[in-house]
Amino acid sequence: MGKMKVLVILLIAVVVLGGGAMYYLKSPAAEAESEKKLSAEELAEMSIDTDIITTNLATGENYAVVQFNIQLNSKKVKEATEKRTAEVRAAIISTVAGFTKEELVGKEGIAMLEEQLKTKLSETITEGKVERVLVTEFKLQ
Repeated sequence: MGKMKVLVILLIAVVVLGGGAMYYLKSPAAEAESEKKLSAEELAEMSIDTDIITTNLATGENYAVVQFNIQLNSKKVKEATEKRTAEVRAAIISTVAGFTKEELVGKEGIAMLEEQLKTKLSETITEGKVERVLVTEFKLQ
């Protein structure tokens, strides 16, 4: 009977310690996730809206009218990027001009354009990080 009592107490202790460890390990992750969610004001402070840009597509027969929202990782990076609008505009034009009309049609085409533009802008913007690129206006002709 004495061994059984020790075993039960040991089992309870292991469960309590395990539960405490799980709580401790999950708490920082939950806090980090809540920190990642920015308010609309914070997003606006770290985002740039491009002008509406019209450029020919790869086939030469078609053109695209596009506008983007570029989300950066800090307000400081936004200020630095705003000073490089010519480079950003050139990166956008060269990226969009590399696509054909058929490649840009549909959800997958827009997602591919956003991803390639994020990669291209990440090479151009070296002071910080491009978090996300969103297409805010999109017309194909």
